[in-house]
Amino acid sequence: MKTATALPAPALSYKPKVKKLLIKGIIYLTSEKLFTFASVIAVLWEWWGVCTDDTHAIAYGAMVWLAAFTPWAWRQTARDLRQDRLGLKQW
Repeated sequence: MKTATALPAPALSYKPKVKKLLIKGIIYLTSEKLFTFASVIAVLWEWWGVCTDDTHAIAYGAMVWLAAFTPWAWRQTARDLRQDRLGLKQW
């Protein structure tokens, strides 16, 4: 059953302090999608370093993986702690 009238959204009486694009960017940078993409790039980079015997390429691949892993791990840890505090997580 469709509603005949739509309720208007309340107007904001204040200007938002954080832009929506910034919030979406932070969510994407801590997502599993970026971690998976960066992991594939890091593996290819490290494989190239092993094939060419280039230790710098191996180190750069490790740094790319670590740069993608750290925010994702923080997000997952914060989520687990939040759910544990609320009693939603059963260990």
